[in-house]
Amino acid sequence: MFFRLFLGLLISFCILEANGQKVEILAKNVEKQLNVIHAKNDVVLYSDKYIITADEAYYDQNSSDLELIGDITILEGSEFSTKSGYAKLNLKTDSGHLSPMFAYTGTSQLWLKCDNANFDDKYYMTRKSFISSCDVQDPEWKIGFSTGEYNREAKFMSMYNVLFYAGDVPVFYLPYFSFPTDKTRRSGLLRPSYGYSGGEGLYYLQPIYFAPMANWDLQIDPQIRTSRGTGVHATLRFIDSKYSTGEIKFGQFNEKEQYVIENDLKNDKHYGYSVEYDKSRLFSDFISSDTQDGLWVNFNYLNDINYLNTMDNEEKTYPSIVPSTLNYYMKKDLNYFGLYSKYYIETDEKEDDDKTIQELPTLHYHRVTNNIFLDNIFYSVDYKSTNYTSKTGIEAKTHQVNAPISIYFPLLNDFLHFKFTENFYMAKFDYEEGVNGDGGSTIQNSHKFSLYTELAKSYEDFFHTLYLSTDYIVPGQSKKSDFFIELEDAMLEDPTSKDLVEVRETVSVVSNEEESLNLNLVEYFYNTSGEKILSHAMRQSLFFSDFKYKYGDLENSLKVYFSKDLTIGNLLKYSHEHSRVSKFQTSVNLDIDEYKVAFLHTYLQDSRTDEKSNFLTFRLNTDYIKNYNFIAGMNYDIKDGFFKSWDAGWTMNKKCWNYRIVYREERTPNGSTDGYIKNRGVYLTFNLVPIGGIKYNFTKETGITE
Repeated sequence: MFFRLFLGLLISFCILEANGQKVEILAKNVEKQLNVIHAKNDVVLYSDKYIITADEAYYDQNSSDLELIGDITILEGSEFSTKSGYAKLNLKTDSGHLSPMFAYTGTSQLWLKCDNANFDDKYYMTRKSFISSCDVQDPEWKIGFSTGEYNREAKFMSMYNVLFYAGDVPVFYLPYFSFPTDKTRRSGLLRPSYGYSGGEGLYYLQPIYFAPMANWDLQIDPQIRTSRGTGVHATLRFIDSKYSTGEIKFGQFNEKEQYVIENDLKNDKHYGYSVEYDKSRLFSDFISSDTQDGLWVNFNYLNDINYLNTMDNEEKTYPSIVPSTLNYYMKKDLNYFGLYSKYYIETDEKEDDDKTIQELPTLHYHRVTNNIFLDNIFYSVDYKSTNYTSKTGIEAKTHQVNAPISIYFPLLNDFLHFKFTENFYMAKFDYEEGVNGDGGSTIQNSHKFSLYTELAKSYEDFFHTLYLSTDYIVPGQSKKSDFFIELEDAMLEDPTSKDLVEVRETVSVVSNEEESLNLNLVEYFYNTSGEKILSHAMRQSLFFSDFKYKYGDLENSLKVYFSKDLTIGNLLKYSHEHSRVSKFQTSVNLDIDEYKVAFLHTYLQDSRTDEKSNFLTFRLNTDYIKNYNFIAGMNYDIKDGFFKSWDAGWTMNKKCWNYRIVYREERTPNGSTDGYIKNRGVYLTFNLVPIGGIKYNFTKETGITE
């Protein structure tokens, strides 16, 4: 028996050498007649491209024809395999025939089966086939097609006369459908977005993706809103080095004349562009190996906020002020250098864009904290110079220097820790235009005395840690020019003066250290297993100057961990000045088995306007049925007695497909009338894994006058 097996192996190796082909055949029984090798019983064949198993095989050395019979498995690399009962292929031309065929792609977990298939060195061609990623015996979805082509190199499937099935029920027909079976970047159409809105009509956005090279791609997003207009936006992404990435977005949306009139829009065209670029090691490689530097650019331009609102159909809230930023830094050893610029575009039509203060640019130097003279003496230096400008004529240059020096002492055998900090601050403001006076300068110093302790103790049933600290800040000498003295007097007289707003913005960073005492407490409790059971923090400040009320708001936060499933927390802020609670927020998070509940109650009262807010937020997620979740949520305004928003929906998530359907209602104030706008919508997401799916939104907007 051993001799026969050895003889079979010897013949196999002879085939490899005789024909020049890297082909090896192993089997329990191997015979050779002229140029034909006949192998049977546990046949295993190795070649440059395939690993094949079968019950029986015939291999012609001259023609390289291979005939396989019975329980055939063909592995093509590690990600694609086929099974069949009969196969014939030529190892030279890499072509052949299989019947029937069952194919599986490991990356996408898709399977395909058909009665027979032909293939060449580039394609598998199939007829009357089915494909799916669900269970083979009883798939929940499948796609049937009359003819199909699978590109073996590009890993791309193309199908003709396509019929989508839910179980065994046909539901949708397409004359042609194609998709990739792996995650390789390639050009083509991406998943479209659909929707309907009562005010905008039907919505359709079809992304077109171009990926000609590995280091850049381009996505173009044309869209149509039948009752509103049309637009196109584009995104160019690129990598120009292994240390940098970039993205450029641009586009335009054109409104229909009737929509502009009905909605009283400022512009009938919304356009803009943005540039993001992030690069590390910009110059550091040319300086020294221990130098770090980086550049960050985020530039935005738009003619109004609707440029952002019309980029897609997602529910998003954008800030009224859109910033542009350019930052560069360099760090070496303990020295940090920075160059920053900020430019703001005001998109709120009610606000005066000319009054917006721009920061062009800011120069920054920082010396990282380090010891000096002795190990317990530390110092740092921070310098900033900023140029402020606005269209109203405000032109200012500021220079600020912060230089704290600290000394640290442990006390009572490390039971207490003491730190004294002497801070020196200098500032100079030069107003070139827009302000009466040329500006001013100030030189100040302050003393900070810090005493803190960190304690930990183990008890029989729990473990307790405690941090206590007190910081006493005392202003030192202060020398100010007349400009600062007059500004402080004016702010004391009328802190909300609109005439001072622009000037105050440029000097808001002035270090006005006030005599104060800050008390802090932080503590944690743990059970014997090391799990957190309670956390508590408290903060109170006392002020001894004329600028603020004597007592700052008392802040107290408490969180109780009843178990890993239930957590209750509370945040309280109490205003001594107004003798009332300024913020009271309670949260409950429950996660028990199939139920997840999040509850949040928030009460706020603004200290300046006395405006109150009182609302409830609630989220529920249940998965009491495997793979199926019921979701719901609401935001209720207790003060005005109405639901600001609520939603309810259903999600299903299985290995081979998922969907999400949600109904949502929300109310937003109508700025032009004494009423509100009510939005109602159904949001559907449907996805076949790994092929993709669709997103569909159906919304209706109603204006209601109270």
